[in-house]
Amino acid sequence: MTTTPQTTSHEKAHAFSAGFTKVMNSFDAVTRQGLADDLTLIKRYELLPPNSLLSVTDDLTTNDAKIVKTAGTIALRLTDKQGDIVGAVFYTPNSKAKPIVIDPTGYGAIVIGDLNKGNEVIALDDIESGIDVYQCMADDKITFIISPQKTMQCFKKMVQHWSSGSLLTVPMTIDNKGMINLLAGVNARALVTMADIVTMLHANHSYEAILAADDSQIINLKDTAYYPEWRDDPQLNEPMIYADGRFELYHDGLFFVKYNDDDLANITFKFKAFVCSAIEVIAKTRDTSSGTWGRLLQWRDDDSVLHTWSMPLSLLQGDAREYRRELASQGLNITTNPKQRSYLDTYIQDYPIHKRALCVDKLGWHDGQYILPDSAIGGDGKQLIVYQAANAINSTIAQQGTLEQWRDELCKKLADQSRFVFSIACAFAGQLLELLDDDGGGFHLLGSSSMGKSLSLKTASSVWGKPDSYTKTWRSTDNALEGTASEHNDSFLPLDEISECDPRIVGNSVYMLANGKGKGRSTTTGHNRTAKTWRIIFLSNGEESLQNFMAQAGQKTNAGIEVRVAHIDADAGKGLKTFDSLVMATTGAAQADKIKELSHTYYGSAGIAWLEYITNDKAATTATAKQLVNEFMSQYRDLAPQAHRVAKRFAIVAAAGEMATGAGITGWQAGQATTAVMTCLDNWLDNYGRDGEHEQRQIIKHIQAFIELHGSSRFQPCEKSFYTDNEQKVTNRVGYRKQGSNDYYFYINAFEKEVCTPYELKKVTQVLDDAGLLITNETNKKTFRVPAPTAKNPKARTRVYAIKSDILSYETDKSAGTARTQRTHHIEQGLEAVHSQRDTRGHSGHSEPQVDELSALSAYPKTRGTAANPVTTGDVPLSALSATKKQGTTKQGVIDPDNEIPPFGSEIDYS
Repeated sequence: MTTTPQTTSHEKAHAFSAGFTKVMNSFDAVTRQGLADDLTLIKRYELLPPNSLLSVTDDLTTNDAKIVKTAGTIALRLTDKQGDIVGAVFYTPNSKAKPIVIDPTGYGAIVIGDLNKGNEVIALDDIESGIDVYQCMADDKITFIISPQKTMQCFKKMVQHWSSGSLLTVPMTIDNKGMINLLAGVNARALVTMADIVTMLHANHSYEAILAADDSQIINLKDTAYYPEWRDDPQLNEPMIYADGRFELYHDGLFFVKYNDDDLANITFKFKAFVCSAIEVIAKTRDTSSGTWGRLLQWRDDDSVLHTWSMPLSLLQGDAREYRRELASQGLNITTNPKQRSYLDTYIQDYPIHKRALCVDKLGWHDGQYILPDSAIGGDGKQLIVYQAANAINSTIAQQGTLEQWRDELCKKLADQSRFVFSIACAFAGQLLELLDDDGGGFHLLGSSSMGKSLSLKTASSVWGKPDSYTKTWRSTDNALEGTASEHNDSFLPLDEISECDPRIVGNSVYMLANGKGKGRSTTTGHNRTAKTWRIIFLSNGEESLQNFMAQAGQKTNAGIEVRVAHIDADAGKGLKTFDSLVMATTGAAQADKIKELSHTYYGSAGIAWLEYITNDKAATTATAKQLVNEFMSQYRDLAPQAHRVAKRFAIVAAAGEMATGAGITGWQAGQATTAVMTCLDNWLDNYGRDGEHEQRQIIKHIQAFIELHGSSRFQPCEKSFYTDNEQKVTNRVGYRKQGSNDYYFYINAFEKEVCTPYELKKVTQVLDDAGLLITNETNKKTFRVPAPTAKNPKARTRVYAIKSDILSYETDKSAGTARTQRTHHIEQGLEAVHSQRDTRGHSGHSEPQVDELSALSAYPKTRGTAANPVTTGDVPLSALSATKKQGTTKQGVIDPDNEIPPFGSEIDYS
């Protein structure tokens, strides 16, 4: 006899269930201590009959050879009407993951009470309600069964199986007529009541009294095949009465319905209007001060993708088209009929939901919870916290594949690739900023085309989502980038290819991203809006450095930008571009293709696992992160303030990588993340300088560049012989050049307004003076007083900023911080210094050097300081010179340390 497919399926399920009974009976009943303080499981342990919960120690294998990860779970057995174990529900203690349900028959139930065929069977679709009903009734003549899966079709199949041979009752409220429609034709009965049966039992109504009540109805489901006649699917939640009709929500939409008043059974209708596709009001939201009230909405688009938005109610009081436009853009289908469309306003605002949720206006950390656009991770679960904004966020956080696949097939194999390990560690670092009270900042991978920069960036993005979707681009306005940064608060922002950004705004954008604050704006009433704030770690890449890229728009980078964005060479220096070695293929190109393929196949699971790990115990996470950062920084004790600030950002990245490794997320060995980060930090220090006097070198190079560009065109020789009739005078003059020594004398105003820009005059003169490049002969001033070369009156005097020609041969050693000049010693000739009319006594009352002494001092190449307090220097580190200036007092008074990062400015284009 040929076996039909249906018979084969049934026999297979029967065979599995027979083996399953034996397997499940091999596990011991769990003790209360074995529930790991899981409140939900403890409640079930206390209310269910003894030995209902089992401690599962092994994974299970089904008949089709699929392995089910059940080791370490707590099982609740599923039974059929004969009492055989046909499946189980497996709960993972203290996990938000959905329980695993194994029920190959489809009709297994959680059973409470004796399996006596003479007993009445009461079927419920929720375990909490089932336990409550059992506790209230506790009748040995009634068996309680509960569907293990929250799907209506599974509930229907369970009822069909158990109703054969027994009196089966399904309690429901009068509004839940969708359940009647679901069970139409089943050999069972419905107990229809005005209030929920659990509520009435808690109000001390007995089951017998409920059955006998005038407002209760016993309906034979076998004889019902209607309500309403035009519906064939159950309602998603309770209807809402409005005016002379009511809103009813089904899987295919929200409808406003008016029933025929002549039909007392409310079976036929006289009006129905489609409002929108199915949308549920989940909770009422408000902030901690009971303001900014809103509604938490949930719906699915045509691709069955779930969307969640906490919508401010204020949007309903303005132009309602704005909020409807937002819903439509996220896949909600809304009617075009103006009158019916207005029903949606009413439904969202007035739907009688009693659940409350706390709304926040910023993603990331909120106390012990980490807020995502559509969910929250961590916390004690006592309060629902949601992100509320005027626009729904289409989150790019997504998952595909398992954590084990991402870790073992991709991340673990990259353990020796310094740039890739560093990039991936960056993806975990943003969540530690708030714990460590750090503002964050960025890194920039620098290298030529096809170096592998984008690949390392997108591999890091696979921690959180699909690489192409999660990776953002520099190609946006600064306003758009502000919104992007706000959406990545306390997280990681990858920005691909800086060349796509407008070079005119990149500097301001970098400052904005690193400083963590958006523009100030005002409302229509003139009041200030709260500016957006954030803390992020951002990772950028490009073929050019920020300095070169901004120079295209005539903009100047300074220490502020270079501290906020640390440049790292993408080339690992091993002859394999970004790679340190070949571990996944025989060529660099093939290895790059393999990494790209894997990162687009497995993604997103690592980020969620990381959030679950760090939110499990926020205090312990903070302590571990601080310890790891301190250990890292102990290896870099000799750094100056600016370099120390950047090194700490590297330390946070290293800490994140080590913690993710300790959590079993990366698959790396302990210390591998730290080694990779140190490699990248050393690369940055080799380029930036370990002494921290980067800004001083930049200022000197800035003055060098001006002189080199304009030395013969904008500086007029001081000698009188220059003014012969056959020689052309200098136009657009900025100063003089002294023959012989070739020192440069700058006009006061030109030096401050044109030459120094974008640096401050005081800062420039101090740096030049510290480096021994400034010639001075006036007390308490950085100026040089000389006869005016072009004045008709030979006694005319003028003040200039005098810079030694040594500046053109001035070099610095970044690793040691030493200042080196190469100059032939000479004594100034021709132009003489002018006697100052000031009192020649210093502030201490002692006589100061006279003018002839000052001339000699200014001519000597290794002198520096003021005329009143000359200091002879040799090859002295800039950092040491700066440190000397920052201690004690001078003739000008106390000099405060200047560790602040200078403001961003524009560079004069001299070309």
